[in-house]
Amino acid sequence: MALLVAGCSSSKTFVALLPEEAGASSAITVGEGARAAVLDTPLSAATIDTRGNVEKRAVTQQEVEKTFGAAMAALPPKSMSFILYFDTASTQVNTPSQAALESLLGEVAKRQAVEVQVTGHTDRVGSDANNDRLSLERAQAVREMLVQRGLEASFIRAVGRGEREPLIATPDEQPEPRNRRVEVVVR
Repeated sequence: MALLVAGCSSSKTFVALLPEEAGASSAITVGEGARAAVLDTPLSAATIDTRGNVEKRAVTQQEVEKTFGAAMAALPPKSMSFILYFDTASTQVNTPSQAALESLLGEVAKRQAVEVQVTGHTDRVGSDANNDRLSLERAQAVREMLVQRGLEASFIRAVGRGEREPLIATPDEQPEPRNRRVEVVVR
């Protein structure tokens, strides 16, 4: 989350730059012209008075939680990613991935509003056409499991990418178990 803005009173506006997920950098300019201030480090903040004067300062995580706690509590949960693996030519999640599947199903069940992206992949064994078909079948199999658990089908997008996006680069026709997967992003 890069930014929260709140009108603290009728005379001031308070802006705080929060840390991004995975440490990504971000910045925002507050104010305009000569009165502008750039917030480019996490937990930097600015107060803007009614005349447009900007006062820049650092804030603590505790100040952010006190000021914006209610708004932050109302935000949806962060996205989560899951990877499920498959055996050669199979659309059944393999045994080692059963725990990840249960975690996925549990996460989807506890969210009030959910959007799910399911992307199927294959290794480089077989023709492009067969791998495109198999990757989509894998994604659809995971989608069906989610629907059977009660998730509305319209909240799930399932696509197949064939062998085009391997986790592990291999020559054509070389089997690679980590490429036979479905990636699921729950938002």
